Amino acid sequence: MFGKNLKKIRSVRGISQQEFADIFDLKRGTLGAYEEERSNPKLETVLKIANYFSIGIEELLTKELTVNRLLKFNERMTTESDSHILKEFDGIPYIATDRKLEFVTTYKESFKVEHFPLVRLPNIETLHRFAFMIDDLSMTGGSIEFFPKDIVIGIEVDKNTIRENQFVMVLANQQLVLRRISFQNNLFILKADHHGVADSIINSDEIQALWSIEHVFHHALHSKEMLLEDRLARLEQSIASLKK
Repeated sequence: MFGKNLKKIRSVRGISQQEFADIFDLKRGTLGAYEEERSNPKLETVLKIANYFSIGIEELLTKELTVNRLLKFNERMTTESDSHILKEFDGIPYIATDRKLEFVTTYKESFKVEHFPLVRLPNIETLHRFAFMIDDLSMTGGSIEFFPKDIVIGIEVDKNTIRENQFVMVLANQQLVLRRISFQNNLFILKADHHGVADSIINSDEIQALWSIEHVFHHALHSKEMLLEDRLARLEQSIASLKK
């Protein structure tokens, strides 16, 4: 259905394949493969397209879009039994890797939510929440693993309400990181699950903002075999770096 909807969006909006591909940093051949159902898109690409055209992700992926829907006409039928209103999901500001520095430097002073794309998902509250892209392996190796291009959604909370070992996105000292948080006297300990990443110990006043992680959307499905291969690859990299 996704490929069929892409074709219809282009047709209604009068956008060529090349123009559409350029908007979303895709190759024309890649877009053609999506439209012909020969390839599945990345979650990041689906999010960009859904946000750009103000279409819900579930709607874009599973329902056939109509011309009236794409032109934003009211599609309610005159008969009561057939009447239906498509729900527009509220958006959550999405902080991708390439916008991370902008977010870090502006959040407490000049941050403008309208400058960032929105993630629209069903059954998820949006108030005081942000969606963040994971861009490193620092939280791999634990019982719950977060890989690059995974997306986490967190609600901003007061630092005094955080529980021991809770997953949080932390804005502190001009850095934005995902960590498990712990406490020692009046200090906060930010723990990484990757054995090669050291814990950070910071004072309470160094924390600019905290988001308690509520949801995670994995970029790829990681089977146990895939995770084992990944860990072996990381171990080989670590050994190689020690030999240098």
